[in-house]
Amino acid sequence: MMKRIALVLGVLLLAAVVPAQADSVPIFSTGVTSTGQPAANASVDAHYTLTFGADSVFNGPEAYVANTPGVYPFTSWMAGTSTAQWIGPRDSLAYPFGTGNYVYTTTFDLTGFNLATVVLTGGWAGDNAGLDILLNGVSLGLSLPNGSQTALTPFLISSGFLPGVNTLQFVVYNDTGATGLLVDINGTGELLGAASPVSQVPEPATIILVGSGLLGAWLRRRT
Repeated sequence: MMKRIALVLGVLLLAAVVPAQADSVPIFSTGVTSTGQPAANASVDAHYTLTFGADSVFNGPEAYVANTPGVYPFTSWMAGTSTAQWIGPRDSLAYPFGTGNYVYTTTFDLTGFNLATVVLTGGWAGDNAGLDILLNGVSLGLSLPNGSQTALTPFLISSGFLPGVNTLQFVVYNDTGATGLLVDINGTGELLGAASPVSQVPEPATIILVGSGLLGAWLRRRT
């Protein structure tokens, strides 16, 4: 009987330390399809729009995929990853785009998520520089220096989320010549009301009472 009591208490205590399962946030990297695969070169990005562009002609709202770095004029650009490709104002990023800011916008829906548990992680690169990342119109104070197209700079976002649809914006500055943005991003968070071991675990006082009851039953049987 004592072995059974120990077994029950062990199971309850083990359940108390099992973390809740995280779900994927429905957010996409640049230059991918709805299944997360690299999109075709020169295609319109399915998840990002160019909501502001300094060029007088190519100023959105379409953002185009450009997955051919390493050839002129992209010899200084890093290659896209297996989960993200470069995007820009037109299907040929070799165009000498106007000097100024370019704002790329994407949205993601957090309906049903516990906002306190949501975390977005990833990396970004831009030509010529990254001026800011904004979440729901609020600056996150993240930037990239001039010449940041050579490698991804990591970022982490863990606050500022809203229920329902959220907006994420990347601001890139172009000095002259080609310009583009590369974002490799993913997110996780717990669902509201999701059944998890943590939500079903008794309070410590309950565990003690259960253990006491089992022990009392065993002692009564011994007398």
